[in-house]
Amino acid sequence: MAPARTIRNLDCEEPFRVAAGKVIWTRFEEMMSFRDAALAGEDIEGVHDMRVASRRLRAALELFRDAFPRNRLRPLLLEVKGLADALGEVRDMDVMIDRLRRDMKGRPPSQRLVLGELIGDLDGRRDGARAALARTVERLEREEFPRHFLAVVAQEAM
Repeated sequence: MAPARTIRNLDCEEPFRVAAGKVIWTRFEEMMSFRDAALAGEDIEGVHDMRVASRRLRAALELFRDAFPRNRLRPLLLEVKGLADALGEVRDMDVMIDRLRRDMKGRPPSQRLVLGELIGDLDGRRDGARAALARTVERLEREEFPRHFLAVVAQEAM
């Protein structure tokens, strides 16, 4: 798991909204930095890292919710939660498949056959979850969610 990024230039003397903006901005950039790895699907850690980063972002949004107008923050939080849900679907399948593959070692052939069929079924479900994740990310980008998100944070943190 990737460690959380350090919040640059965070100062306890600055206004609460400014500090909140720095934390949220950093967590958002951190989450989006894992986008390509999560969508590539070559390493299960890509999805895991983006999911963990999305949870950090959600926690920051909830922690600093009083620093932002509810009507501007709530839609952002809902989108982040939706993305986290899509990441969670893929991650759950990744973990199950990985565990079953490890469990196959040393098993009798009949059990390996059954586990192999189960893995095949889960692989198909993971492909569907991965496609849903890609659609979610594409929709967010088409709707310019990253730009909108950062604009709200920057505007409100001033």
